[in-house]
Amino acid sequence: MPAQRHKPQAVRRVSWDVLRVVAIGCVLLHHATVTSVSSHPDLGPLPFTFPMSMGASTLMVVSAFFACATLSHGRPGRFLWRRLARLLPAYMVAVLVTYAVQRWVAPQGWSQLDGRDVVYNLLLVNQWFPDVDIVDFAYWTVPVQICAFVAGALLVKRLRGTGLRVFLWVLIVTPLLLRPLLDHSDTLFMIYNGFALHRAQLFAAGIAIWLWSKHRLSTPHLGALLTATLVAQAIHTTEYGSTLGLGVLLLLVCAAAAGPDWVFFTAIEKPVTWLAGVSYGVYLMHQQIGTVVMDRMHFVGLRSWWLPAGFVTSALVLGWALTRFVEQPAYRLLTQTQSGSSGTSPRRSAPSERPVSHASTALADPLTELRLAGPLSPQMR
Repeated sequence: MPAQRHKPQAVRRVSWDVLRVVAIGCVLLHHATVTSVSSHPDLGPLPFTFPMSMGASTLMVVSAFFACATLSHGRPGRFLWRRLARLLPAYMVAVLVTYAVQRWVAPQGWSQLDGRDVVYNLLLVNQWFPDVDIVDFAYWTVPVQICAFVAGALLVKRLRGTGLRVFLWVLIVTPLLLRPLLDHSDTLFMIYNGFALHRAQLFAAGIAIWLWSKHRLSTPHLGALLTATLVAQAIHTTEYGSTLGLGVLLLLVCAAAAGPDWVFFTAIEKPVTWLAGVSYGVYLMHQQIGTVVMDRMHFVGLRSWWLPAGFVTSALVLGWALTRFVEQPAYRLLTQTQSGSSGTSPRRSAPSERPVSHASTALADPLTELRLAGPLSPQMR
């Protein structure tokens, strides 16, 4: 019998898991010690503050990097379906749970959300309607990612070579040029806000780092693009300290993309891998619910370190539950249905791109199964 051929398995790189844990840790610390207290001053003072707002932006960069890695192997339709299958079910459940907590667990008058807000949030169109409240401000990343993934799937076969490099500069510069016009056109403001154009530079950075890691972009060109990204970030956010912090994290993304794996983290690989694996769920469940948890702890007399500890603990527990009981089974069901495993025979087998137990990455992108050293498809060159 001829020897059976096996596809080479991707090697898991702990560096990406470390980056995700660092990024989600920055998100938790900032929201626990700054955002929660600014919204509800009676919760303070806390024993420390973490003023750096850079974690979610880093996750956007990593998300763009791995979107490129997946799209480089072709099949944009499958790429988009799998992204939506991982993002949307967990998001929808998180919206309902977060609304319920604010409605029935938080103190009376805590939230002004109503059913209309929930419906518009579930449909991911709340950012297009100024009179609709977002259920959790952390959820801004979900519609932004979906828009980016749809654009990537549509453009991957149309942008290549010099056109792709020019496109990166367009992503960074165009929103800056539009900013002075926003006060003069409600329609332009709605489009600008609806598509979150002030976040476009983060996706440009992720694409640029991926091209550089594949030797398709020179180091000086990457440096110029990342510098422009940070300048745009500072202008859009006016948070200069956080922008410097983002610059440091971008250097770490570059190190993870092109350098050796961070084997010095091997001793703590298991907890880091677990945290990275539940980080999307943690992100969805942490902010508003965590603030309610802090308020309830404050109500019974707990103060100081107890409050941020409760915030983080609730995020980890609820994030794990959302991952275990919603994200993973929904993803498995939807991707099996796509490949014909739920009643019909597919034309050819389409195994999952990675085991569901592996870490979902920068807000639901597969980080671990991608053959990062594999050949580059023509459409991404």
